[in-house]
Amino acid sequence: MRTNYRINSGVRFQMLSNDQLQELFEGVLHLLEYTGLEVHHDEARDILKQAGAWVDGLRVQLPSCLVKRSLALAPRSFTLFARDGNPKHNIHIGPGRAHFGPGPTCPNFIDVETMERRPYVKADVPIVAKVVDALPNIDFCESLGTVGDVHYSLGATYEFAGMFPNTSKPIVAWSYDRFDSADIHKIAVTEAGGQAAFEKRPNYVHYCEPLSPLVSTFEAIDKLIFAARQRVPLVFTPCPIAGGTAPVTAAGIITQAAAESWMGLTLAQAIQPGLPFIMGGVLSVMDMSAMILSYGAPELSLMMAGLTELAHYAGLPLWQTGGCTDSKTFDEQAAIEGSLSCFFSALSGGDLCHDVGYTESAMTGSVFQLAMMDEAIGYSRRITRGIEVSEDTLAVDVIHHVGPNGHYLREPHTRRYFKSEFWYPKLCDRRNFEEWEMMGRTTMRDRAIARVHDILASHQPSLIKPETERIIQEVLAAAEERIRESA
Repeated sequence: MRTNYRINSGVRFQMLSNDQLQELFEGVLHLLEYTGLEVHHDEARDILKQAGAWVDGLRVQLPSCLVKRSLALAPRSFTLFARDGNPKHNIHIGPGRAHFGPGPTCPNFIDVETMERRPYVKADVPIVAKVVDALPNIDFCESLGTVGDVHYSLGATYEFAGMFPNTSKPIVAWSYDRFDSADIHKIAVTEAGGQAAFEKRPNYVHYCEPLSPLVSTFEAIDKLIFAARQRVPLVFTPCPIAGGTAPVTAAGIITQAAAESWMGLTLAQAIQPGLPFIMGGVLSVMDMSAMILSYGAPELSLMMAGLTELAHYAGLPLWQTGGCTDSKTFDEQAAIEGSLSCFFSALSGGDLCHDVGYTESAMTGSVFQLAMMDEAIGYSRRITRGIEVSEDTLAVDVIHHVGPNGHYLREPHTRRYFKSEFWYPKLCDRRNFEEWEMMGRTTMRDRAIARVHDILASHQPSLIKPETERIIQEVLAAAEERIRESA
């Protein structure tokens, strides 16, 4: 029997010391208490004032005790459920777990047939959802784009209506206002079996985005209030740009982003104590030569790792970023930038890592990039899983049995472990040159494209309930009528 024996269950890194994290934590509290944020929502300011905040016009300042109480209320661990009950597709949010999925809102899309860049349309939504559903290392679904061939205010509703029947994996949904928030929630609740059933097994997360620097917009807060009252798990994620809408230093942008997110946290917990809340922040740099938010910069991974560690130090899960690139085409730059950011997210244990499949600095979504990153995530997960050390895995008896100059191919120990110990790629090629040549001399690009086409030709997602199909049609018809009446 062992005593005081320590086991490392996987590979992780810690970039910041506890002293540095405490200094960041205190910096965020100081910023919230003595500077505060503008909150452009009358009801939200009233709620925060009743909870103990100081309100002066639009400016809201949060005493440290109020923020700490909100942090204590929000759970570190919870589960997001597959809509069809498949436990393999549930997402268990908790320490040491990293999950991956696409992002929303890209205005353009790489056409799956022509490989050309074009505007994103509603017919692309089921394509993305079906690819997400089939890829084993993609855990949640977003649309990879903003629907451009419907009225702009209906884009989010059409996206959710297109994703929901085509993947059983949890969805991260966004919206423009309370109306499409309610549309989305009606679809999800119908499939769950009612509001009470949804609260026990939520099948989607609501995504809200405040404005940097230090502004909680009416739209972001209004959607947060709706989601909190309906007990929908929340992501509240600013997108500050270092050197543009946030300080140029990594510590500075982390401090500001946390303050912007924790204003949402405090409001959410005042409305619905214990509501699952995922701290957000999409952090990167303004490239001063190109004047863009760089999605392939090493600073993105560095800043996101720092924000992840601060979130975990404070007891919150984090909305991470990775699998994205500044490349305009499906090339080596896309592979390098996307793979490294996935690996850093896995190493830091980012709870929900989004924007997998983003290209062209978040201007264009690509399911081919998504498929290639599925491979990179699998690779990363094998490394972060670590090494199991036990009497059986030490294999001392096996080594003794084989002895000098033997081999292990026939050993039961080999047959018992080789499938679980080794990672087997879906896209990376390990054949010898002659076999590779005989199979057509395909590149990674060729194989990723072929895999996407195969998924779209053969994969069948699980069906939604007939009543959910009916509700989707009713929701879309009512939304269109709402637009006509307001015109």
